[in-house]
Amino acid sequence: MSERQIIRDIARYSDHDAPAHHWSLVIDGETVSELWVDMETGEILQVETPREHQRRGYASALYRRAASEMAIYHAPEAHRTPEGDRFARSVGGESLPCLHGCCDDSPDFDDEE
Repeated sequence: MSERQIIRDIARYSDHDAPAHHWSLVIDGETVSELWVDMETGEILQVETPREHQRRGYASALYRRAASEMAIYHAPEAHRTPEGDRFARSVGGESLPCLHGCCDDSPDFDDEE
């Protein structure tokens, strides 16, 4: 039987990014899925699962573990990639409102007749 382990640490997605909460699913010593969450807002920053490991529920398992340990949120819908939107819809959960002022949901009065 395979040895599966979810590891939580603080990591940077890249050398240019701020440290983030990081969960990884490791099976028999191989990292098969990773999830990064912003340390201040709880926004999911990135979810990655190599193609050969996709469609096995690994990223969903990381989401459930992360959500059980802290409040986490999906990006606002307008900020998601198509893959990120599918993931958010698949696992459910709350989304953050737009924090940058670029997704104004107020009515556009210029469109009124």
